[in-house]
Amino acid sequence: LLSGRPEIIEARVIDRSKNVDIHQRITSTAIQFVTKLVSETSSDECDLSLNTRINLPIKRYTNENISKGSNRSKTLLLIHGWMGDKSEWDLVGAELVKDLPHEWDIISIDLPGHGEAPYILSPIQQMMRTALSLNSFHENADFCSSGKFSIDAMAKAVCNSLQNDHGIKSLDAIAGYSLGGRIALAMNRLCLTNTDMNAPQQDNDNKLITKQTRLILLGANPGKLPFDDHTVKTESDNQRVRKDRLLAQSLLSSLYKTYLIPIGSDLSYLSKFVAKWYGNNLWGDLQERYPHKFKNMIYRRIMSLSERRHEIASVLYECSPPLNPIDDWKKVTPAKTLYIAGSLDKKYSFIGRLWEKSGGVNKYVEINDAGHALLVEQPREISSALVGFLKDARIANTLGTSKEISDEDANVVNDVKTDNKEKLDPAPRIQVGVMEFESFSITVGSYNAGIRGIGWGDSARIENELKSRSGFIISIASGDGMAVGVGEVSPLNGLHKESAEEAAHQLNAVKKFLSCDNSEKRPSFLAREILSINGSLSRLVKSILISSGIDVSSLAASVKSGVEMAILSIASQSQGSPLPQALAAHYWPKGVPISSSTFGLLPVNGLITRGEYATSSPAHFSAAAKEISFTSLKIKVAGHCSPKDDALSLVRWSEPLNGPRKLSLRADANRAWDLPSALEFVEEAKNANSSILSILEFVEEPLKKQAVDKKWSIIDQVIALDNFWNIGEIHYALDESLADLAEDCDYNFGNIAADLRRLFGDRVNRP
Repeated sequence: LLSGRPEIIEARVIDRSKNVDIHQRITSTAIQFVTKLVSETSSDECDLSLNTRINLPIKRYTNENISKGSNRSKTLLLIHGWMGDKSEWDLVGAELVKDLPHEWDIISIDLPGHGEAPYILSPIQQMMRTALSLNSFHENADFCSSGKFSIDAMAKAVCNSLQNDHGIKSLDAIAGYSLGGRIALAMNRLCLTNTDMNAPQQDNDNKLITKQTRLILLGANPGKLPFDDHTVKTESDNQRVRKDRLLAQSLLSSLYKTYLIPIGSDLSYLSKFVAKWYGNNLWGDLQERYPHKFKNMIYRRIMSLSERRHEIASVLYECSPPLNPIDDWKKVTPAKTLYIAGSLDKKYSFIGRLWEKSGGVNKYVEINDAGHALLVEQPREISSALVGFLKDARIANTLGTSKEISDEDANVVNDVKTDNKEKLDPAPRIQVGVMEFESFSITVGSYNAGIRGIGWGDSARIENELKSRSGFIISIASGDGMAVGVGEVSPLNGLHKESAEEAAHQLNAVKKFLSCDNSEKRPSFLAREILSINGSLSRLVKSILISSGIDVSSLAASVKSGVEMAILSIASQSQGSPLPQALAAHYWPKGVPISSSTFGLLPVNGLITRGEYATSSPAHFSAAAKEISFTSLKIKVAGHCSPKDDALSLVRWSEPLNGPRKLSLRADANRAWDLPSALEFVEEAKNANSSILSILEFVEEPLKKQAVDKKWSIIDQVIALDNFWNIGEIHYALDESLADLAEDCDYNFGNIAADLRRLFGDRVNRP
């Protein structure tokens, strides 16, 4: 055994006493060997304790357009949460490198027991310890004092590895998500108090973290804040610790079974464990809101647990939030601290509001329509919040730490707690009530002539005449009957795929669903979420339609639009404001003043439909032009017999308008042309009036829908439109493309804006 090689031991027994002596020696040697094996540390492993260094892997986020020799004078550290790894920050990191100044060195790190961090015990050692029941957690075991995976142990491991393994001498900012935020707080406390950091720093200039280091905490538990009773451990704290330790024990117990059951059965257990963990209210129905992101996250967590179950379970056992040091919040510099939480994460958004009101942090940022999985759900918004905080030059060089709460502050906090309780309580949710609808039909056009060329693409032809418009007016009541929202459902040939009969069928299904006796089945919503225009409205309406038994592949756009109108109306009524003001109040950036003209009259186009005055004399044009009171005029083109006819129609309208009033002239093609036809239109217009380019502002959607491999994207559409602009020298505008982009982004207007900024924001003169 001691040689480390397989051996055959042969003993020839002479008498009983000698036999006993030999067996005792064999037993003693075997125990020594096994003890050494299950506890020793090899070069590939480490023994994490309060004073032992561990080389933790890091990842740098860089911009490929920046030379490697660029000077990086500032460092931002990103710390992941439980069950995660350094790649958890990849989506946010990709945004940060684009938006932060090049002086920032952006790195993420694997925490002990996670990702590619060295094993505390090798898989073989873990297997032997499990077989010998050495891995079991006991109710009375004091794992916090043992320091194996405590918050302080991991915080010190991160600090030591950054300094000794990666040559990072100072941190200008730390962003920690969930468990990572708690470790960031502990790092801050340990560095500022110089508690046994292996290489004690004597002055602020040489410290890894100083009072000038900015802290960004994302959904992190700061300990016992001053408005809590932090002198005693509450029963809820005890329950949370017991719950976390039972979960840790469950994970460890499953490790025993892996040696006896098929791998598929183990993965099935891990899948259920992770799904149950992420089914907590903390995550805000993540599976329903982002099924694809949820699926990917579940897969990543299962893989992490299958590889590092023992250590991840140990972290959960030792780092249950109530086991945090209770006063880490006292060591932060308020002016240098940002707290972020999702609006659907009731626990941590509540903490954020209270902490901000008590003056404990510089700012609290609430991410709309997000739960606890901030890095997965809203990486762009998280990056934006981080960049704004890190670039804010107004943050003073304040060196004070969080203060104790005075009686006056306590009164403020109590007011905030009451105010936030009202905001966070489920009671403000508005339940969707019953729905009714009636049909209508109206005549359009005049003098027995209808409107021609209504629709998109091939439907925008002059021979297509619409003489009447029909549909349905719907009304939806709130569950308490205090508000009624109205919407219109009017399927239009050439624009909608569904017929009026199909729309009526779906409306009947919705009416039946919302009329059910069991009111608990009817959905509810928060007005502030709906009015924030962040995708919540679209998801709510889609859930109503699907719950009504309508197949997701056949959802009628006109029905969806009508129900959205009604829900928006109910939401604005609950706020006591007209819809435009209610939308602005919830979507307008905080801190940006609203001018007195914000809610003034909006300028609108005059509209000349296809074929209007097509055969009229110039005198008719002049007479019609005099009646126009609009500041701009849009003319429908691309629906006549040929591009030449379209061009001549445009020119005929432009000539009487080009008078003293100098109206803006615009054209709308509704995606009816291919590129050769669009360029023919431009050439014919120039031939008919050489100054047309000085009069015409743009052509709206001149090209057909661009599909590559039968799939449309905004990038492919804009590439084709740019080609039109470069050749034809006439600017274009988007309309139908924005509708398609909204559908691709599930009507999350923040994501829509980000996509458009990436396409157009870097080129001021872009059409």
